[in-house]
Amino acid sequence: MKRKMMIALLMAASLCTVSVVSVPVIAQETAGTQEAAQTEETAEAQETAVTENTEEAQPADPHASTTLSDNIYDFQLKMGEDICQFPMTYEAFTALGWQLSGVEEDESVPSNSYYMIDFEKEGLRIGAEAINLGINQAPVSQCLIGSVTVDASSSYGVDLSKMPVELAGGIQMGTSTVDDIKAAYGDPSDVYEGDYYTQMTYSKDTYERVELYVYKDDNTLKKVDVRNFSEPEDFEKGEVDTSTPDVVSDYQAPQELGSDMLDPVVEYCGDLYQLPAPVSAFEANGWVIQDAAEDAYVEGGGLEFIDMMKNNQSVSFSIYNKTSNAVTLSNCFVTELEVGNYDSDSLSLKLSGGFTLGASKSDLMAAAQEKGYLYDEENGYLTIYESEDTKIDTRAQFWFNEDEDPDTAAAVTYKNYNLQ
Repeated sequence: MKRKMMIALLMAASLCTVSVVSVPVIAQETAGTQEAAQTEETAEAQETAVTENTEEAQPADPHASTTLSDNIYDFQLKMGEDICQFPMTYEAFTALGWQLSGVEEDESVPSNSYYMIDFEKEGLRIGAEAINLGINQAPVSQCLIGSVTVDASSSYGVDLSKMPVELAGGIQMGTSTVDDIKAAYGDPSDVYEGDYYTQMTYSKDTYERVELYVYKDDNTLKKVDVRNFSEPEDFEKGEVDTSTPDVVSDYQAPQELGSDMLDPVVEYCGDLYQLPAPVSAFEANGWVIQDAAEDAYVEGGGLEFIDMMKNNQSVSFSIYNKTSNAVTLSNCFVTELEVGNYDSDSLSLKLSGGFTLGASKSDLMAAAQEKGYLYDEENGYLTIYESEDTKIDTRAQFWFNEDEDPDTAAAVTYKNYNLQ
């Protein structure tokens, strides 16, 4: 099974699951049981972890260590005779005999995203997350292994008699208890008491943590989840493609406004654009990017905020990279425009259908009803959209200053995220 999610991202992980999730990410964990899904709050580091475990730890080659560290935040795990330190390269991890299961090595992972996968070795199975910290889309085989989940609580996971597993400070799966873990690492950052296990989380940061599951049937550690998404030293993020992508070359400036307020054609400061419109289209009409490095870029699928100026008017824009690889600012897209009566008279925005500042609320509602559109009123905003499914991507929004004139639009915003 595979599913792709792109939002700053909410994340899920479980054995036998393949999924792409964007990073940075705000993470949400889901383990194989309902109880584990309640542990998201453990992402934030707590001050209760002991001082000796807070030293800065740098990712290292797994073959560089011959003995386990005493520091849990070195993110080491000994499986059999092999000591792994995360993150580590896919190449180094598979060199230890682990084989990718259920997905091909050339499966693409977007920039700043991770891919939930499984590995097998001699009949044993573990979960892992291949993370792409680069600025371009990359295959799984060129990603880092940022985490592993070793589960000995069920028959489909790991048989500890065949592959002993040990963590920093001599903590061993299958034998170590809650008291042993506290003695080695101090009090955990967070504790979750489930019906079947005690989950102890040691967190250094949102994407740097170790989760330990001590099962109550025999009070021993049977599941371990080690995650470290920090960027290794000297990590190469990749190169920026400075050529013009086809999706930008294919853009054509419209010749006239449409008749429907949700049509993607708008008139902004006297020029027509079809949103999303490339930054280069604005530059062609006299807008100049301000205060950006000459080699500035936006990673594949990424978002950036820039300022552009025209006729001594500086405006902030959110711009999106609509390709999988890093591009220059000019090759990104503007998806949303806004103008209010609090702005300079030099700035103007007219939607298709002729709607602009000063439009009456009753006329806007009537136009929406005529098209069968939905609309919401909340906190002075009237938002018009085609359906609940499309609202997040395409909508017209009007703000009414209820203290001055509650029936006349004092600000107009139009957003269309999807390319035609």
